Amino acid sequence: MSAEHAYAHDSHAGGHVSPVSLYITIFLALMVLTGVTVAAAFVNLGQFNFLVAMIIACFKASLVIWYFMHVKYQSRLTKLTVATGLFFLAVLLGLMLVDYGSKGFTPMPPPTDSESVIGAH
Repeated sequence: MSAEHAYAHDSHAGGHVSPVSLYITIFLALMVLTGVTVAAAFVNLGQFNFLVAMIIACFKASLVIWYFMHVKYQSRLTKLTVATGLFFLAVLLGLMLVDYGSKGFTPMPPPTDSESVIGAH
């Protein structure tokens, strides 16, 4: 195979080839962030525990989407499609949280008799 033919063949490969070191680096970053998530679970941040966990999870998901799913190397249309999906996911989650926050939840009262408690015989 001539060098010219090899170049023409490579130009039609259609995909981006990333170095293995990049994948190892991203994998190690994901493992470190998983450790940070576990460590953050043992720290009492009050109402911010959920927020910290979601920020870390979003960052990890961004790394997976950007590098492992090769969105970084795709066309602008693919990036727009991913961004649109994430936008609508955020809208749906926001609407769900608004609905959840608008309800006046009252806890169930504890059972008063021992027969209504499961396993209390």
